[in-house]
Amino acid sequence: MLTQERLEELQSVDIRIVDKNTLADMSGFQFDNSLSQAERARRVFTKIKNPYLFRLGDMAVEVAFTENAPPLQDMMDSFLKRQKCGI
Repeated sequence: MLTQERLEELQSVDIRIVDKNTLADMSGFQFDNSLSQAERARRVFTKIKNPYLFRLGDMAVEVAFTENAPPLQDMMDSFLKRQKCGI
């Protein structure tokens, strides 16, 4: 299990200076929805190593969370709708 201290350490990694080749590549990763939520989370953390910073192919991805932000699903829906409309 990740401690709060370890999570803070992982969160502090700077995407601007990290070697993206050292990041876990999550391309092709698939969730197994037949597993419990806890087991799915465990498998993600085992594969990804850093939930705040990983790679999708050649692109480094940084994930940030804010206290009062809208749900990620809502943000992704909005993003995809804007892309579809060419905005």
